[in-house]
Amino acid sequence: MVRTATFFFALVCCGYSYAAEDAVARYRDYLPRQIVDMPESDRSSSVPMMYIGAANLAVSEAGDVVMQANLNALMYNGLADYEAAKKAFQEDLGEKATGELTVHQIHTLGYRASRRNMTYVSFFPFDFGGVITESWASVKGTAKILDERIAYPINHLVIECERAANRCNYRQIALTLPDETSWTQSYSVGQIANESYRITRWENNQIDAVPYEVTGCRINQLSLNFNTNEFFEIARNNTSGDCETLLGVTLPRLEKPRMSQIVEGRDIIDAEFKRINDEAFEFLSSDFRARIAALKRERLGSTAKTSQ
Repeated sequence: MVRTATFFFALVCCGYSYAAEDAVARYRDYLPRQIVDMPESDRSSSVPMMYIGAANLAVSEAGDVVMQANLNALMYNGLADYEAAKKAFQEDLGEKATGELTVHQIHTLGYRASRRNMTYVSFFPFDFGGVITESWASVKGTAKILDERIAYPINHLVIECERAANRCNYRQIALTLPDETSWTQSYSVGQIANESYRITRWENNQIDAVPYEVTGCRINQLSLNFNTNEFFEIARNNTSGDCETLLGVTLPRLEKPRMSQIVEGRDIIDAEFKRINDEAFEFLSSDFRARIAALKRERLGSTAKTSQ
């Protein structure tokens, strides 16, 4: 029932690995052979997994082919001119064009090529609204933290309330988006919450409810107004100071109650996928992006002449 612990557990199950920043910086300029030739005890205890994977790929029989394909995916001439493509990629990273890719560059190349394959997926964007009768009520939508960025913006929740049982059941899932530290560039769906709330008020088409079990770092109150179609969650501190979760993660004390609104998720979801798409476009070869920009200018010029 602990929402924060459930979320972090879901992330662990999805295979997210966050290497220490100092280790990432320390080994980023190592060449693959330098990593492979390290004693196993040193390599396994200090080198980030993403660099070990990059090194193993580079020295494998298929390593060059995979990296050539990744360069091609980013519109470099990886197959036609492998050496020039590697140097062009290094130049676009703002690094010295040596033609010898470091483990960080190999990892970045793989990440960027995979990011090009991240496509839009539907995730209940239109499933929003509330329904209430004399004995039953339901709310569906996307939770959005007001004035703050939510950790898992693409989410969907369902709240169902039974008046006779004096209970609301709250279920929430989220589509997690990978980043450069993720094991794989793929989406995953995890449960964020599955909780029961005790109804404290049901009148005038409005419902307030609080959790039956208050054992987490936050106390979440539901405030559902079916007259105005406004549905809120209000999170307050459940400890006098900072709170440590079951997984050892410390959450800072809230300076004020945190308000979340349940809304239609279409704009939120579209914005997240647009961000991924814009990011992926910037990963393409600078020469290719320059050609696209030139084509756009030419097209705009033609359109302007036609309209005159």
